[in-house]
Amino acid sequence: MTLQERVKTIREGLAKTQKEMAGLVDVGLRTWQQYEEGVHDPSWKVVLKLAELGCNADWLATGKGKMWREGFGPELDRMVAAAERIDAIHEMIHGKRSEQQQAEGYVQIPRYEIAASAGGGAVVQSEQIVDYLTFKAEWLKMSLGLSPPQAAVISVIGDSMEPYLSDGDLILVDTSVARIENDAIYVIQSGDSLLVKRIQKKLDGTVIVKSDNERYEPEIFRGESTELLRVVGRLVRRLVK
Repeated sequence: MTLQERVKTIREGLAKTQKEMAGLVDVGLRTWQQYEEGVHDPSWKVVLKLAELGCNADWLATGKGKMWREGFGPELDRMVAAAERIDAIHEMIHGKRSEQQQAEGYVQIPRYEIAASAGGGAVVQSEQIVDYLTFKAEWLKMSLGLSPPQAAVISVIGDSMEPYLSDGDLILVDTSVARIENDAIYVIQSGDSLLVKRIQKKLDGTVIVKSDNERYEPEIFRGESTELLRVVGRLVRRLVK
């Protein structure tokens, strides 16, 4: 059984539609469909969430052993418990906030070790959280329309997005955006490279990946080649260095 078949088997074991499963692991519907199609492998964050839903992570990775961890299985009622476990995952991934911060309405957003290249492409080598930045929860939601559990901060390297983005800038990213919905600046993954680019999607499905720096020529993706671009998130705000 291939990885994509095992991913599909997990969903069927939980008696979920693709849309429902995508919601449980906090990815877009198309992203989950690509897991089942073998276009992309689930990230470590998705594997963690599947494990919290009862999947044996070793079985998912290798096909060896039992599919479900002891005490879990499709025969159990998961509706309430799954929501509670997902909340616990978010708390673990995004860090525990102090009681004082919660009372004052602040949240901590993780800054990851990975960097998005405003240039030729940064190789994705790690997704470790290196620290947290504190924001007012109301400002994120009301001013930026951003849900704190879906927010992440990463660095920018390179000069292709100058003058808007400079080398070393930090950017706030909405990771709930898993596809190109309108003309905006996105963080995209192409192979092992991570890029931050201005993206335009035309009516015929053509995707134009552009840089603000005129020294860099735009790249055009058509047809099946657009599948090479995986949306990691949409840039919401440029932060100070």
